[in-house]
Amino acid sequence: MTKHYILQALNADGNAIYIDDVPNGKNCACTCAECGGKLIAKNKGRIKIHHFAHESGNDSIRCSQTALHLLAKEIIAEEKKIPIPRNGQIDIHQMDSIEQEKFMGDIIPDLYVTCESRPYIVEILVTHEVDEEKLQKIKQHKISAVEIDLSDKNFESKEDVKLAIFNTQNIKILYDDDERLISERKEILLNYGLRLKVERGGIVGCPYARAYVPKEFCKECVFCCKENAENIRCGIVLPVKPELKNPTNILVNQNKVMFPSEEKQYNESHFGWKMRQAVEHGIMAQMLNSRRW
Repeated sequence: MTKHYILQALNADGNAIYIDDVPNGKNCACTCAECGGKLIAKNKGRIKIHHFAHESGNDSIRCSQTALHLLAKEIIAEEKKIPIPRNGQIDIHQMDSIEQEKFMGDIIPDLYVTCESRPYIVEILVTHEVDEEKLQKIKQHKISAVEIDLSDKNFESKEDVKLAIFNTQNIKILYDDDERLISERKEILLNYGLRLKVERGGIVGCPYARAYVPKEFCKECVFCCKENAENIRCGIVLPVKPELKNPTNILVNQNKVMFPSEEKQYNESHFGWKMRQAVEHGIMAQMLNSRRW
């Protein structure tokens, strides 16, 4: 087990505080977050690493690990950004809100955050990694989760801890709920989506564009699920289901879930432009095929 420098403690008000933000020596009036023992601040030297030490001289491994755990959570709260799983990869994203040690009935995650109203769980590994029992409970909540591993590293400053937190090599995806959302959307589209016939290389009655469009457009369309030589499976009409009420936030063909801001940008630029292009080219193709030109 790694023993860390105690860089974070509790002040007289019970709030977390960093070593450089308190007076030197016993005047810091700080206590250990683990054992409650009185601490001395050693933060005046320029050569030795600034840290807290117990007045009793008993700087245990457990106390140092609790201090690191506390500091990591405070850094994330201050930075207002968080590593989260996005479509199978780690993404550093701005967060809307954060709660430490939120009680969720059967689990208490280290951090419960929301990004554009979507919840995420963040676990910080210092002593014990998330076991299989807790992982299964996270999956039952259907909330994407990551684990940040700080267990085998020595940190000399707050900046060191911050760099480690946002280093994707230290982050493991515990559960990515995007996979479930995409899989569920595909299943619904295949079972209940509109089955449109391909004629002359296009869709005669695209229910979105209200026009003839080439089938290549369907590959870019946010509503399309699957195609073969004769048919397109279109998801413009979906069964009423709360978690799938907005069909445009998932690009099924690209296996990608979008945040509302990304969806808006996509629809206003890429998808909107593709739709107009498809209609223009589709109408021209229809005219050419019918020899009306």
